[in-house]
Amino acid sequence: MSVASDAAVRPSGRDAVTWYAYLLLGYYAFIVGLQGNILPFLREELDLSYRDVSLHTSAIAAGVMLVGFLGDRAIRVLGRRHNLVAATLGSAAAMVLLTLAPVVSLSIAACFLFGVIGSLIPVIVQAVFADLEGQRRNVAIAESNAMACVFSTAAPVITALCVWLGSGWRMAVLAGVAAGLVILTSFYRLPIPEGGSARKAGDAPLPLAYWWYWAALGLGVAVEFAAILWAPAYLEQVVGLDPSAAAIAATAVFAGMLVGRVSGAALFRMFPIRNLFFAAAATVFVGFVAYRGSIEPAVAIGGLFVLGLGAALLFPLTLTFAINAAGPAAQRGSARVMIASGLAILLGPPLLGTIADHAGLAMAMMMIPLFMVLSVGAFVLGEATRRRTARAALPD
Repeated sequence: MSVASDAAVRPSGRDAVTWYAYLLLGYYAFIVGLQGNILPFLREELDLSYRDVSLHTSAIAAGVMLVGFLGDRAIRVLGRRHNLVAATLGSAAAMVLLTLAPVVSLSIAACFLFGVIGSLIPVIVQAVFADLEGQRRNVAIAESNAMACVFSTAAPVITALCVWLGSGWRMAVLAGVAAGLVILTSFYRLPIPEGGSARKAGDAPLPLAYWWYWAALGLGVAVEFAAILWAPAYLEQVVGLDPSAAAIAATAVFAGMLVGRVSGAALFRMFPIRNLFFAAAATVFVGFVAYRGSIEPAVAIGGLFVLGLGAALLFPLTLTFAINAAGPAAQRGSARVMIASGLAILLGPPLLGTIADHAGLAMAMMMIPLFMVLSVGAFVLGEATRRRTARAALPD
């Protein structure tokens, strides 16, 4: 039996390929989650400006976008299995380079290298799940995002523990590298379904409905990052908490996202996913009203938790819609969603920062509901396009 045909007969449970995909995606999320925690240490050691610090995140985003443009071609040439090996080893090497970088040019280069090589991992994982059918695909996407959220939430905890024990931030990075290598060593001989549909799709264009869901996904990522990156500053400057209390209170958004992602798989089984999208959007709006509308710390922090709870479901839901809409071109669609994520990460934070500089941080936060409204609008247009295409395909 060919590897390409294995996808059709894979068992409905979580087989070895599924666990390999879950764990590698968790490793990738852990390394990404480390960035915000280790950059302050890097800034102090290398005497960096805030602009230099921001370039590290921009470098990762640029690498992610490059993978969005070229990743599917690399996968077709080398295959999923070999690309996963290369992505894990390459991303691990990039992180080791970051720990050794004596100057800012090398640390930025290491971040770019991680973005352009490591981001093949989510592309391939999403393509593997695209080979599944119906409910299995939806649940696999939800569960993999829950795994990623658990790993990314562990990143600041591991960093804080390493610093507290005197091992330094580098030990947290090396712990993540070691975890990735252990996962790779445990599974690297495992055959990975290559996906016959990806080859049949050739260079056929992705349908219009896919691009509307793609836009909804990018705007959802913008909601998520706007809440995460600016919560400490908002709670300090607008709500009035002292810096340490604001930093601790800002973890409410991570707690909300963790609960939302972990419960996502069960929700995907229980409710129609299109209804879940509107429920998630409504939850974001409710949370934002409490977060932005009150200077009472308990209300604002509770609102931030609810906002994170709703935002947690936006990415797995819109990713599911996009992959479903891509049809046989799902592998290419999986790569292209990285462009949407990269653009949101690259452009969203500077946009909010510019508004905050000119109109204040409270006004900048109004971009969160605007991003959410635009995401809902893109989703509605995607749904309308999908239905119109389905009606046109019916026989007369």
